[in-house]
Amino acid sequence: MGAKDKKKDKKKVKSKCCRSTPRCKRCPVVVFQKAKEKAARKALKAQREREG
Repeated sequence: MGAKDKKKDKKKVKSKCCRSTPRCKRCPVVVFQKAKEKAARKALKAQREREG
């Protein structure tokens, strides 16, 4: 349940976008968008905790 499960969540990111439609899940563009969304959610959660 430890490190093995976390490793499953990580996906290998391709070095270059293949420009397929729709974009594949390993595309660097998609991975960057997901990371940006995750960071925004994390910042919002931290802000709510600070407020009360």
